[in-house]
Amino acid sequence: MAFQLTTAVVKILRMKARKKVIQGSTSSGKTYGIIPIIYDKCLAKNRIKATVTAETLSSLKDGAIDIFKNFLMDELRWDDNRWNATDFIYTLGNGSKLQFKTFDSVGKAKAAGKRDLLFINEANHVSYDIADTLIIRSKEVYLDFNADEEFWAHTEILTSPNSEFLKLTFHDNEALPKETLEDLMEKKRKADLEEAAGVKGYWWNWWQVYGLGETGQRQELVFAPWEILKEKPQRFTQFVYGIDFGYQHPTALIKVWYHEDERYIEEVIFSPLLSSPKLMDKMESKNVSREVEMIADHARPEMIADIRERGYYVLNADKSVEAGIEDLRKCKVYVDEKAVNVIRENKKYKYKKVNGLVTDTIHKINDDAMDAIRYANRWITKYSVDSIEESFSFDF
Repeated sequence: MAFQLTTAVVKILRMKARKKVIQGSTSSGKTYGIIPIIYDKCLAKNRIKATVTAETLSSLKDGAIDIFKNFLMDELRWDDNRWNATDFIYTLGNGSKLQFKTFDSVGKAKAAGKRDLLFINEANHVSYDIADTLIIRSKEVYLDFNADEEFWAHTEILTSPNSEFLKLTFHDNEALPKETLEDLMEKKRKADLEEAAGVKGYWWNWWQVYGLGETGQRQELVFAPWEILKEKPQRFTQFVYGIDFGYQHPTALIKVWYHEDERYIEEVIFSPLLSSPKLMDKMESKNVSREVEMIADHARPEMIADIRERGYYVLNADKSVEAGIEDLRKCKVYVDEKAVNVIRENKKYKYKKVNGLVTDTIHKINDDAMDAIRYANRWITKYSVDSIEESFSFDF
């Protein structure tokens, strides 16, 4: 696809300060705009030295280098003979050089010497000491990033002379593929659901940073800490059980009370090394009701069969993690103060981080109680009388 002069590119071209700080949402065209601009500057003047850097070589290869190659190939300008695949340097016919290089120490950044142009891609992942060393030795500087939190670009660069700030969003990128826009709108839908429920959780914050290009506080925690109560409010009169089986890790049997969009959590059993007979004994001693639905992890059919044989009303859980989390985020959740393992897991139930970024994949460690709660609440949302009544527009 040929290069497109998007609104993002035009806005970047209008920046005049020596230090150009470009914050934006995902798919806003930040890097896609900066790379061609730097190439054009190298082309316009002889013997320009430009450096493009990022946190790791892998990041450079998958990001800026790939964009650079595709841009020149689409424009029918790429020349293999001008590309040094060992040092990652592209030399133009006028002697200008565009170098892609990473720096893991201040010493190496100093040793690289001076340059005309510097582009720090995903600058929030590069240490300030290294970035500052490079910036001091550069005539013109471009920084881009998704601002998952405030960092040195805000506190050091933008408070210094001859700096300029630009915020972009995906609306500035007319070249955005339809499929990418559809994915973004799905994430916006999730963020809107959280906001409507009065919860500023993972998707709400994700949208602030990666949808709106704002400076956010990326959250590892899946849920904000639930409110702890000394006793169950009287309005909670109905409940179901959720059970997640373990052996080396604990088996968690949780009682989830519900009233409209509120939940109250009690911990019934939370213990490792429970065989079927031992689990049955504990259930008997805890007076677990045989009249109430128990929503169970169906990965252990032999356990379910044993429990059913004892007369308990066991149903297979809908184990959809994402849907289950979305359901819980719509609820106001309270926890009994004696549910110490639920409280602990709630505080540690997190998304995975990859290369310092919070992903949308759950870190599946020490989540036994959380899984049991999710199973129970998913059933309540889908099948309880309250939920069924709410799905009709007329009164019963």
